[in-house]
Amino acid sequence: MKRHGSNKLAHKLRIFIKADKDIPDDLLLSVFETEGSSLMELFSIALELKEKWTGKRINFCSIVSAKTGICAEDCAFCGQSSRVLKKNKKINDLCSSDELVKAAEIAKKNGANEFSIVTSGTSVTGKKELETIAKALKRIRDEVNIRPCASLGIMKFKELSFLKENGLEIFHHNIETSRDFFPQICSTHSYDDNIRTVLEAKRAELSVCCGVIIGMGESRLDRIKMAKQIRDLDVNNIPVNFLNPIPGTPLENKKELTPMECLKTLAIFRFINPAKNILAQGGRERNLRQLQPLTLIAGANGLLLGNYLITSGRDPMLDIELIKDMELEAS
Repeated sequence: MKRHGSNKLAHKLRIFIKADKDIPDDLLLSVFETEGSSLMELFSIALELKEKWTGKRINFCSIVSAKTGICAEDCAFCGQSSRVLKKNKKINDLCSSDELVKAAEIAKKNGANEFSIVTSGTSVTGKKELETIAKALKRIRDEVNIRPCASLGIMKFKELSFLKENGLEIFHHNIETSRDFFPQICSTHSYDDNIRTVLEAKRAELSVCCGVIIGMGESRLDRIKMAKQIRDLDVNNIPVNFLNPIPGTPLENKKELTPMECLKTLAIFRFINPAKNILAQGGRERNLRQLQPLTLIAGANGLLLGNYLITSGRDPMLDIELIKDMELEAS
């Protein structure tokens, strides 16, 4: 790969960004090859873009696993998928609306400004589940004063519109990886199913959160393709997750990410999506370790507070302290 000198690469990136033109893949790939003070110069560009479009505001979201381990999908990264033996899964049916409201109250108390109801499975199963979620969303909006979000799998316009009428503000659905790499990750639904769901949520006039997982064996070029696919979808929030290999999954032995690789990827997502909310989410504790604060310098303007679906996160108070120490502001 041809390497660009630091000042030369930074200068070229600034030209493309200022002109709002598509950054060539070879320039973006060169970011991964940059080190030392030269890399700090590139992170500075990502930070400038973040400050221009999102200021000092840091978005905090929190999630609850409202239905766990019940899934026919075979996603290679997921500890809830059909590939994982039932005896190795935590399994629970859909929580009650009271339980979901209580979880939202805890998230609000911990400092989150968005709260997402997340269910396992291809989609919400039947009218009863949909109505339970709708009831919870309405109460969360009216009683908790936190933005209601949901991640419910592959959904249709009619269902999404019904949930919006009952308080849903943000719908989350990841593309997971690039179109080229997706067949190595999942065979039970298609990449186009993911794209279609995102477009249906936009048609329902919901804010949309759509992100990826890096470190699953994809190439660096795949990551650039992910960022550009999401740019073309024009979503509001982009969560970047870092693979946390889960025992029993096909990816349980993947250990290819380094903290700097994660930070460079975040910067590239910011270069390609300068005006969007980019969140450093699942797996950051394991993969970024002591460099977690640098996510907010390399381009991210949001974090997920607390635990994930089936893995533990960081103490929310540490992230609140982090924002305060960096003289940033929670949304």
